[in-house]
Amino acid sequence: MSAICKQSLKSLQPGMQNVFVIGIIVHNTNMRTIESTRMRFNNGDRGVWSFTLRGSDEDSINVTVWGSTAYVGNLSSTFRIGSIVELINPKVIERSPEDRNESFVPWVSSPCSLTINEGTALIQNHDAPSRADYEPLLAIPIRNLTGLRTLNSIFENLEELCDQYVDVLVIVTFISDVRNVITRDGRNARFRSFEALDDSTEKVVSLTLWENDWIERANVWEPKRTVILLVDARITYNNYRKKIGLSIVRKTFITENPNIPQTEALKNKVQCCEPDVMFGNFATPNPVSISTVMTIQQITTKLNQKPQQDERIQFAAILKAYVMDINVECLDPGMLTIRCAMCKKTVLENQDSCMNLECPAGNGARKPINVMHLNLKVNLKDDTGYLVGCRLSGEVAERVLGCTASEFQAMIIPEREVLKWQYVLERCDVRLHVLGPTSNFTNAIYNILSIQRIGEDEG
Repeated sequence: MSAICKQSLKSLQPGMQNVFVIGIIVHNTNMRTIESTRMRFNNGDRGVWSFTLRGSDEDSINVTVWGSTAYVGNLSSTFRIGSIVELINPKVIERSPEDRNESFVPWVSSPCSLTINEGTALIQNHDAPSRADYEPLLAIPIRNLTGLRTLNSIFENLEELCDQYVDVLVIVTFISDVRNVITRDGRNARFRSFEALDDSTEKVVSLTLWENDWIERANVWEPKRTVILLVDARITYNNYRKKIGLSIVRKTFITENPNIPQTEALKNKVQCCEPDVMFGNFATPNPVSISTVMTIQQITTKLNQKPQQDERIQFAAILKAYVMDINVECLDPGMLTIRCAMCKKTVLENQDSCMNLECPAGNGARKPINVMHLNLKVNLKDDTGYLVGCRLSGEVAERVLGCTASEFQAMIIPEREVLKWQYVLERCDVRLHVLGPTSNFTNAIYNILSIQRIGEDEG
């Protein structure tokens, strides 16, 4: 191959020869395998992988890679979102609006697409100093956001919007662990759920990630700190939940913490809310007054009852259970937060006071007084089941651990582990305030009000 000329994405034309383009991968899908029995020529299983390449603020193009499963598998595991790559001699093809595959790829600016075939084209790392020119493109929206919608406008018009695509800016409030599922055709698949909201409503939206690259990138997402721009999220009927909702599909383009003014505005509004305020205001019971003893199975049964519309199940219970873990070793920055001592709102990073204008500290009437706040997760087990991710926070966490949040912050990991082993694998009296799921917030919340070890003579 000779006479390769570097091209800009916007200059590409169908049928161009010896093309050489550089860009950053901004969207990535899982590799798919096409069995040899489905191929016209039975030459073994084939692999196919697609991604979106961006060369500038305005230029983007979709790329498809074809080859043996080993070849495509190696490329798809080597190059991820954020990889800056060179494509050498790809085939330039004109896109067709009638092509059904256009429904499964993100919107791009180019009227063409690129195909890399094993043996005739190459993809490799771009290691030149110009790499720095491409890195900021990850945070720039893929297109103009004049059609950006709020969650409230979506929730109020779900039926009218069904089967349509929308653009929405949300902030992450919860990220689940990675889970595995067997698909209808017998394949093993991984997925990860997360929940998010915006400042137009207190309702949250539950979304699912199926692409491996995004599943891994969600490891570093931070609740109430990571903002997600979804371009072409789809309003669909969910057969599992039996209702219409917002979904991330293969066409959906995700931008993390987009470089737009709305990102900081959304962070500022949402971070000032207490976690429970976002899910409704509920009075916290006095743990001493709780008298109902329940097992985890009984708690689960009560949570599975059907509440009346727009109501949320809430109750308090005494649980006799073993503490299996307290995540004191976690390095999540959300474990320790700064709160205003007057209004209890979160104080943003690099700020001196809360942003609550109704608070004397927030509106400047009084000098701010801030306190550090602990936010831990506890796993519980009894003979009937498990409760995972129970919340242990604030003054309750300090009483349970026997140290202040500031003292906890100064400790090294082995010192923190000593604190948790006061309770781990011990049978304890745990006082819980339980908030059930709603149609918009699908996870129950288990707030721990107190933990006390049960002596051998107490049974």
